Amino acid sequence: METTQKKIEETEKKLKELKEKLKKETDKSSWLHIPELKIEIQTKIHHKDKTYAECENDLSKGESIPTYEQIQWLRNSKYKEQLNLIDTWEFVQNPDKISKDNGYVAGFVAGSCYADLDCCGYASNSNSYLGVRFVRKKISKV
Repeated sequence: METTQKKIEETEKKLKELKEKLKKETDKSSWLHIPELKIEIQTKIHHKDKTYAECENDLSKGESIPTYEQIQWLRNSKYKEQLNLIDTWEFVQNPDKISKDNGYVAGFVAGSCYADLDCCGYASNSNSYLGVRFVRKKISKV
């Protein structure tokens, strides 16, 4: 029984590695370099209909979920249309300690004439319109 459990764990580890490799291979062109913030951000929202925890679980090494400040800065920048920040609803890191301690996650929602930080969503919430994009520090090409 121990041997079977060990094989399962090894297979799960290998599957996770392969999924991460595939994700990196398919996402190469979807990163936009933002020199002003020294980051790269994914141009498309993904993980729609997933919870915040599911999004966090799929982060690769060096990636994170953007902060509200990063998304708000980008919405007011020349990159807003490339990133479709005119009409979006996406997870961001929760900056509010009280709501975070109470199990709430944060979302950034924006339309043509408004933008809002919402820190009252439950971690188990998901929606077909709500997604996430990942951010990472700029990877130097040497």
